[in-house]
Amino acid sequence: MGKNKGNPDQKKGAPSAPANNVVNLASFKCAAEDCNLKSRKFGFCEEHYEQFKFGLIKKDGTKPSDYTEKFKHYEKFQAQKKHAA
Repeated sequence: MGKNKGNPDQKKGAPSAPANNVVNLASFKCAAEDCNLKSRKFGFCEEHYEQFKFGLIKKDGTKPSDYTEKFKHYEKFQAQKKHAA
């Protein structure tokens, strides 16, 4: 009774079932292209989440078709934000 604490039907030396508590670490990485940081909000790191809110990055991490136009507005916003602080 003392040695077999696990499943009583499991035989000694039998292969165990794969663990069901394994988590894919790629799901915790930032969704932006070429970013290896840990995601914080909505699948993005802090920097890329800010860009996602501004429309510079789509939900899948790719750039939109009007990226250059949005980036100009984003730079102005960042400059105003920095000047106000």
